[in-house]
Amino acid sequence: MDKMTKFITQIAAGIATLKIAHLYISGISFTGGWETFVLAGFTLGFLNFFIKPILKIITLPLRILTLGFFSLIINIVIVYFVDLAFYELQFERLSFMVVFIVLLWLINLTLSSFLN
Repeated sequence: MDKMTKFITQIAAGIATLKIAHLYISGISFTGGWETFVLAGFTLGFLNFFIKPILKIITLPLRILTLGFFSLIINIVIVYFVDLAFYELQFERLSFMVVFIVLLWLINLTLSSFLN
């Protein structure tokens, strides 16, 4: 998969995850309009595509030491930044953020497998 396809996949996964989480997970709410919704999904995909690989390289020793568990912390930080940037996005508890991250991973995996 080339870089542009992966970037578009990340953005589509971000938007789809926000929509599915907003509709089906009671602890996650989004009160903005569709423009803000798409912008939040784009921001999530952008951060996953550009910032996450840098954070993974920087935290490689921690990820090795924790047997990959620190990757969850990286994902929580990225989603938390999106939550801070968009006050329309609300997570009731940290557990809902973890559920959101798992859902994002599943949607991203599904989209990537269809494109390969």
